[in-house]
Amino acid sequence: MEDLSGAATAAAAGAPEEHGTRLHNNALNLLGNVGLALGSAAPTASIALTLAAIVAASSYASPVAILVIGLPMLGIAVAFKLLNRWHVNCGATYQWGARAISPYYGFMVGWLIFLAYFVGVISICLPIGPYLISLFGNAESRLGEAIIGSAAVIAVTAVAYIGIRVAAWVTWILIAIEYTGITILAVYCLIAVFGRHPGSVPFSVSWFSWGSLGGVSGFIAASLIAVYMFSGWDTGIMVNEETENARETPGNAVMLSVVVLALLYAFFTFAFQGAVGNKALQANGADILSYIAQRVSGSVLAKYMILAVGLSAVGSTLATLVSGVREAFAMGADGVLPRALARTHPRFRTPSLATVIIGVLAVIGTWIYILGSSSVQNSFDTIVSVDGLLFALFYAFTGITMVVYFRRMVTAGPRNALTAVLIPLVSAAFLLYIVWRSVAGLGGWASGSLISLYVMLGAGAAIMLYARVTKSSAYFSTPREVFQPTRRSH
Repeated sequence: MEDLSGAATAAAAGAPEEHGTRLHNNALNLLGNVGLALGSAAPTASIALTLAAIVAASSYASPVAILVIGLPMLGIAVAFKLLNRWHVNCGATYQWGARAISPYYGFMVGWLIFLAYFVGVISICLPIGPYLISLFGNAESRLGEAIIGSAAVIAVTAVAYIGIRVAAWVTWILIAIEYTGITILAVYCLIAVFGRHPGSVPFSVSWFSWGSLGGVSGFIAASLIAVYMFSGWDTGIMVNEETENARETPGNAVMLSVVVLALLYAFFTFAFQGAVGNKALQANGADILSYIAQRVSGSVLAKYMILAVGLSAVGSTLATLVSGVREAFAMGADGVLPRALARTHPRFRTPSLATVIIGVLAVIGTWIYILGSSSVQNSFDTIVSVDGLLFALFYAFTGITMVVYFRRMVTAGPRNALTAVLIPLVSAAFLLYIVWRSVAGLGGWASGSLISLYVMLGAGAAIMLYARVTKSSAYFSTPREVFQPTRRSH
């Protein structure tokens, strides 16, 4: 039987990280890596934004849908783990895809990754101002929201600039604050549900039935939301070159992150969804955790939850910015994007210019959105609505890359065929199916959301062709590679 993990490691044994010491090697351990991954996914903010929608889509069986979606996510995490053993590069599928399939494929997946994180930075920082300002009352202040939101973005940009280790510690501090709040709230909610408190929805075993889920249509609708909830766990791979034992630890981190997120999302969704009636849940979806806290505990916990959601968004902005910057750095280092993006700070060893540029653009986006007209805000919303699609496509293409590179493992025994080919193939196919089914919900193939996606991808294709025609990069001459299994006798 072929030892897949050992062989994959041996295939690249002795090869240094792609960018040498330009980044801060060995700055993160497993805990720091996982912290950034969990921070990027932002469980508290994600639950706050999706609880009402996922319950509406799947009734009270939403935790079942979340756990099911966790399976293909784990399958893609396996792909990340094994591909990272093959080649450590913070560009991830951008580089793996070029080596396994084609540089043009790799570039477009890299551009997809960059877009997912860049749009993610802007979208997740938008709620920071409104949430934090609501701590001091119900009065709206668009200027105040813009100032607070942009101040938060400037702060996380500064943290990302001065070091990956500092970013990981700040992320863990924010995680501790937010998780304390949602754990306390979960206890109150479970007491309300199982104690049959007035206004709550008593627990029923039907919550775990296919009928309660709403069959295929309910499951698909809930799956679309769950994919959005999970997005960001791959951050552990994006900081692989800065993690101890770079060939092993990042892969372990993403697998652990997926499992932790699946359990957290399923548990907290289960705890919160029945604390208030469905009508109240849908009517207060924009501020649902604070509303639930007010109903089951009182104003103190309600205020804490507002703070927790705001800080969760801050932590996600930080981790998402870190990931997007690493993708821009990898592409800049290869010359397919401006090489200045690969410039690193001599002391902090962070991509200095890329960090500043993305941070500045996020601040500008915050001001334009909050103070702009309704048409400007609608344009932003249209772009942001495709962010879940970008992540789903990125994950699916990683699975496809895994299958192509390890395709010869089909003949290396059932276990290897299952791990290296079948699991990532099924996971990628499922995610592509989810993307296809989501198009109708976005208004169809000619909707504003999809047109914005076409424009963003078209811009990437134009940049790729320019880099190829001007011959500014050797990236397009990257040779193809395929994993060669070897039999070992026992």
